Amino acid sequence: MTDCEQMPARPTEQLMQAWIHQSQWALEEALLLALGTSPDADDASDTLRCHEALLARAQRSGERFGSPTDWLWWAERNNIPFHTDWWLAITPEGPIGYDGQHFAHHRREMLSEQYLQQERRLIGKWARKPYWTAREAIDLSLNFDPFTTDGWRGEAPETGETIREREDRFRILKRAMEIGEKSPAKDYLLWLKQRGYYVSPAWHRAAGLVDQNSQQSETVKLAEMSAENADLQQQLEERDEQLKELQKKLETTPRDEDSRAHKSASTLRIATLQKALIACAVDGHKYDPRQNRSDVPKQIADKSDELGCSIIQQTVRNLLKDASDEHVDRTYWDSLTP
Repeated sequence: MTDCEQMPARPTEQLMQAWIHQSQWALEEALLLALGTSPDADDASDTLRCHEALLARAQRSGERFGSPTDWLWWAERNNIPFHTDWWLAITPEGPIGYDGQHFAHHRREMLSEQYLQQERRLIGKWARKPYWTAREAIDLSLNFDPFTTDGWRGEAPETGETIREREDRFRILKRAMEIGEKSPAKDYLLWLKQRGYYVSPAWHRAAGLVDQNSQQSETVKLAEMSAENADLQQQLEERDEQLKELQKKLETTPRDEDSRAHKSASTLRIATLQKALIACAVDGHKYDPRQNRSDVPKQIADKSDELGCSIIQQTVRNLLKDASDEHVDRTYWDSLTP
């Protein structure tokens, strides 16, 4: 990990007193506090917009709520460190014995690819051992092979800064009388975490430790999902009401209009067919409705039977009579020769 990209912002005493005693901080609150801004400030939303990428990445990894101590380390890992005043106020018993600094996050090699490869190797070798000694716990927490003086690079000896951190951890560890000479790995890792030392997520998983942040994140996710489901249910109910109203409208006005339009089209079509029928009968067969015994209906009925679409003679007679009465002026028939 490289050096921090910006100097920590020193908080006001009023800001610290308002937040150091809270057991949980939200992600957005932690980010603003690290930047020296109160979450209640008017420009808080503008500050958050400047760090949208970081917030999105943290949310994807499940980091939404956590204790102040967890957020102190989170900010260190993301190059937005809290001012030393926060560390002194929140973790007065933590690793601040040398120049007020937390060494693990200021070593340039921290979280580099070589560092992570060494950590995976040590986890594979040590995570399943039934117990550790205090010396092994300190060395492993610093990513060193126990009882060696060479660093993770395999060549140069430990730097002076790393030696000072190891001495700091040993000094505090000796005061922990509840931890014996030998204890399970989980006990040591929990003890180191409780004292404010950084313990990587990889060691947490390897030792079977429950991540409180993950538990909190799952709770938050379930609450968010429940709220989202409630909103969706309300939207569905509102949609159902809208559909019912539309259905009522469809059952009234639209159907009446469609029916009238359909009837109008059918009436026009029938009238046209009647006009065509009477025109064909008069032109082709010299039809005259005044003749009571006209053979034209019989001729048309016979032709329809020949075409395979039979229609009885009386029906033809009625259709011709209706068409002549409705669509032909009576004076036309009077002008014809009887």
